[in-house]
Amino acid sequence: LFIIGYGVFSSVVMVLTLGLLSRWLSPLLLRFWGRTMLRLAGITYEVQGAEYVQADAMKIVPFNHGSLLDAFVVTAVMPPGAVAALKREAIYYPVLGLAVYLLGLLLIDRGSSAKARRTMDKAGARMAKERLTVFIAPEGTRGLDGELLPFKKGVMHLALASHAPIVPMLIDGAYALHPPGQVTSTPGHLVIRFLPPRPTTGLTAETVAAETESLHALYVTELLRLRADRRAVAGT
Repeated sequence: LFIIGYGVFSSVVMVLTLGLLSRWLSPLLLRFWGRTMLRLAGITYEVQGAEYVQADAMKIVPFNHGSLLDAFVVTAVMPPGAVAALKREAIYYPVLGLAVYLLGLLLIDRGSSAKARRTMDKAGARMAKERLTVFIAPEGTRGLDGELLPFKKGVMHLALASHAPIVPMLIDGAYALHPPGQVTSTPGHLVIRFLPPRPTTGLTAETVAAETESLHALYVTELLRLRADRRAVAGT
C-alpha cells in the first residue's frame, strides 16, 4: 500500500517540478522510499565504506542481488546524482511504471545482446551528461539459493561506454531475511559494504569478458570476508 501511494505521490512531484530538479530530487525521493520500506519491515542496517560512494561524480555501483530487499537497500543508500538500473519491463507495472519513468531510472533491455549493448551505450552517454552514479545488479536477476550467480557483461559495457570507475557494493543478510518465494520479510539486521573504486580507464572491448570474471571473483572473495567479519563480531 505504501509503495502504491508513494509511487503516485512521487509521480505528481516529478510532474509538478517538470523534471528540472530530477538529479537532486529523484535520489531524495528514492532514499525516503527505501528507508521507509526497511523500517516497515523491521530491518536495520549498517553501512561500511560509505565514503567511496558519496563523491558527486560518475560511478558504477554493482551489487550482489539475492533478495527482494535489495531494491530497498540500494535506494536507502543512494547519494545525490544516483539512479538505479532496472529491467525495461518495469515500465509496464501499473502505477509504479509511471513513477519509474518520471524518476529517471535507467531502463535496461535484457533481450538480445545487441539491444543490451545499445542500451548501455545510451546509458553511458547519459551518465557523462548528468554525472550519474548508477546502481546495477551484474547477476541480472536474483539467485534462488543465496549463492552468487555468474555476472553478465553489462557492468563492463557500461564502464566501457562511460569510463566511470566501479565501486563494488556488497550486501550481506538480505537473502536470509527475505529469500525468493517468501511473502513477508523477517525483521533483522544486514550489512552493506562499499569497496574502494576500481578504475576502468584501461578497459577495452577485448578485455570486457576477463574483467567481468575478475569482478565476479572479487565478489566471491569479499563476500566471504564480510561474512567472516560479521561472525567474528557476533562472537566477541
